[in-house]
Amino acid sequence: MAEAVLRKQTISAQVADVIRSRILSGAYAGGFQLRQEHIAAEMGVSRIPVREALHQLHSEGFVTLVSHKGAVVSELSLDEILELHELRARVETWLLSLAIPNMTEVDLARAKEAAERFGALKYSHDLNWEFHALLYAPSKRKSTIELIGKVYQKIERYTKLMIAFATENQERSHKEHLQLLELCRSKDVLRAVNLLDMHILDNGRLLIERLTQMREEETPTGR
Repeated sequence: MAEAVLRKQTISAQVADVIRSRILSGAYAGGFQLRQEHIAAEMGVSRIPVREALHQLHSEGFVTLVSHKGAVVSELSLDEILELHELRARVETWLLSLAIPNMTEVDLARAKEAAERFGALKYSHDLNWEFHALLYAPSKRKSTIELIGKVYQKIERYTKLMIAFATENQERSHKEHLQLLELCRSKDVLRAVNLLDMHILDNGRLLIERLTQMREEETPTGR
């Protein structure tokens, strides 16, 4: 019995991973209806693990459950994108303030290596998060870091759809990452926290500006 439950949970998690990946890549756009029967048939599973996967994605904010319609891919408003960046700024600056006093040379070397790999690529959301997560790891707040990782995933949907935006800001982000590392090395908590706060909020404002511009360009003007 226990083995059957484990298998079912594993299938459900695998289905959730596939759907989440498609949402993040833009294959499933905001508002797209996720039909359980179609997903089950495509993946060769029953509807039960699909339903469980959709509820899991609903709890993560990727899917909205709508009466008489079922599950649809969630859409974030510009206000919500701003809120997520404000949440990041509040929590991540706290994490960094806890982490800096505990940082060792090994911690700094790992973060620097991630920063250098990020700077060498055209753009990598995963490496960006890896750098930040390594900075916060010495805070020993594992659950909080995992929570912020989920916030990153939500925002990733928009940065992946806007690679031009991401690459435009690559040099600025890389430069600020290196500045953060130096402040962490010198144990300058106040300046490091202030730079991180600016780094996160500026990126949020730039993303919102570009999304607004895109939406205006996509909206036909009447005559």
